[in-house]
Amino acid sequence: MITQRERLQWYLDAEKKILMQQAIETAEGEKLTFASLATVRREIERLQQLISRENQGGRRSMIRRNYLE
Repeated sequence: MITQRERLQWYLDAEKKILMQQAIETAEGEKLTFASLATVRREIERLQQLISRENQGGRRSMIRRNYLE
């Protein structure tokens, strides 16, 4: 199973390659080009937010902490 961090790294690498005018192919066979850059960046932001939430304990942890206080 691929972790969120591994997926994030793949997208960061893909972004670099796209910016260097190289095409990237996904596991599903989809080609990512300069036209896909906005989608790649959105996915990077989404994964960064997910990882950040995981590091903070997520929403459930926050609700539990508030309940206990």
